[in-house]
Amino acid sequence: MTQNIRATVRAVIAHADGQRVAAVGGALPVAVAGDNTFVGYGLADAFPTLAPWLAPLRRLHFARLPNAPDGTWEREAVWQLDALHELTGANWVLPEELPEEEQAWAQAALSPAPAHRPAFARVGWAAGALAWLDEELREQGLTRAGMPDPLKHWGISALWRVPLRAGPDGDVGPVYLKAVPAFFAREVPATCVLSREVPGAAPPVLAADEGRGMLLLRHAGDVPDEGDDGITLAVHLARVQRASVAVVPELRARGIPEHGPAWVASLLPELLREDVLLLGEPEGLTPAEAARLWVLEGRLQEACVRLLASPLPEVAGHGDLHRFNAVRDADGRWTLLDWSDVSVTHPFLDAIPDYLAPDGTSPDVLEAVETAYLSAWTDLLPLPEGRALLRDARLVGEVYRALGYTHGIQPHIEDKEESRTAHLEHLRPLQQSASAAPLPHGHGEMRGTHSP
Repeated sequence: MTQNIRATVRAVIAHADGQRVAAVGGALPVAVAGDNTFVGYGLADAFPTLAPWLAPLRRLHFARLPNAPDGTWEREAVWQLDALHELTGANWVLPEELPEEEQAWAQAALSPAPAHRPAFARVGWAAGALAWLDEELREQGLTRAGMPDPLKHWGISALWRVPLRAGPDGDVGPVYLKAVPAFFAREVPATCVLSREVPGAAPPVLAADEGRGMLLLRHAGDVPDEGDDGITLAVHLARVQRASVAVVPELRARGIPEHGPAWVASLLPELLREDVLLLGEPEGLTPAEAARLWVLEGRLQEACVRLLASPLPEVAGHGDLHRFNAVRDADGRWTLLDWSDVSVTHPFLDAIPDYLAPDGTSPDVLEAVETAYLSAWTDLLPLPEGRALLRDARLVGEVYRALGYTHGIQPHIEDKEESRTAHLEHLRPLQQSASAAPLPHGHGEMRGTHSP
């Protein structure tokens, strides 16, 4: 069931002089949106009296307020937006002319950008992205039918859905422009290789610009509803992994890193440090939780050794695979999405059944998902041995995903609060996984569907 959201959004729009911001009635423009404003969705057309379309740049503030009596999620957000055309119904003021509570947000928008801020969070990026988009569409004989719909805009990516004019053969569906920051630059060449060489590994690539970190992708389908049990997705994942063995040398040549069990084992002591576990901090682990993790360290290291010793080949690793990072077309064909964390790794680290099936899936169905996946590997590993190894991978795979945050995102992202505790959502379940039982279902932050 879709949750109702009511977000009060303030817009900070900087003047070209770098000293003033747009104001309405002496304060920042305000609108109410019914979308996930944490990732910038629903902002482009939220201020129609100012401009028909505004480009999200970066989130300056976000708060979850007490729910309304009817259960509506109440949110408060402040976003820096970029105007491609002259505003209407606004005047330009200095930050000190705004109400006191708004002055810091205006100053933040006007302050010089740090070197590590992604291009897509800087004033002027949207105009250049639109120009690149239109040029690439013309090369393909396609024409944009309207302004893009920004689906997501946060520290790790910007994603636009772009409507197209129908061609001679009818509706051609939308395309997607994705921009990634420098620390995820490997997604661009990896997506190109996988899309070209491995059916269903990634959406068709219409254009790519590695220097600017941009991809133009065809529509490949939609995320299935809760009625899908994850079995066919598990089979598809195994097929993609096996086919990707042939392109591992090319991926390595393109700079894709090795994030297999040896990498996990080498970084495990660092991951389990008190400061990384945020021991005693708000939302951090309690001493009891940390102690249970420390007890598991030896078992995790042993699991890494067993995974390394297995006869399975290294494959293209996704690093953040879950059912919301996979789409299916009208003919039932699956395609995987969002290769930001791509690496060369052990196949089982991406194959935790709990991530492939819907929330609340019964243990019997999860076992069927597991069996469907492992059946694709029985020429190399008999099913009983595969089940035992996948139990190891359930543990190591959570560490693998946690390291994606602590080493792949958190050191580089400007908004440190955006994913400050995300790695703990993968470490907490490990305490409940000391037995061979399946992991509790539904845990972990899914970057594709961040809770608003």
